[in-house]
Amino acid sequence: MDIKMHDLKKVNSLKSPNLRAPRWLDRRLKFKRYSYPVKNLILIAVALIILLSLSTFLLIIARRNSQVDPSLAIERETATLTQKIGKSMELPVGEQPTLATVTDRAKLKGQDFFEHAQNGDKLLVYPKAKKAILYRPSTGKVIDVTNLTSGSSQTSPSSDAESNDQSAN
Repeated sequence: MDIKMHDLKKVNSLKSPNLRAPRWLDRRLKFKRYSYPVKNLILIAVALIILLSLSTFLLIIARRNSQVDPSLAIERETATLTQKIGKSMELPVGEQPTLATVTDRAKLKGQDFFEHAQNGDKLLVYPKAKKAILYRPSTGKVIDVTNLTSGSSQTSPSSDAESNDQSAN
């Protein structure tokens, strides 16, 4: 067995040929008068993608949290409406209003208070102060204000039953 020196391969122990980066990563991208290493551009692109995906993920979570609690959204809307309406008229103090939205104008026909109402109008009811305010957010105007009266506009189930009994006799 005659081994010659030129048959033996010299192996560098510091750099392994298997761990070497592909040649295209060592290239440089030329743009105008500047040259940029491809490795750096790829790292920057990956970092930007990670940041964008993380920020969109956090925005989606924040939006879900605000939509999960509808009572909180209603409280916010009520507060903004009372603030807007309070600029143009005096509102009852020390009372939290009840908020309703007009969704079907046809169901409200025959009621004088809702004569000029449109779908999307907001109704603020102050039960202690016995006031109702109809507000149109699209124009930012108060459409109608009324004082609530108890008994005359609402009929109780017992009075309906009594009127049916009398008509039967």
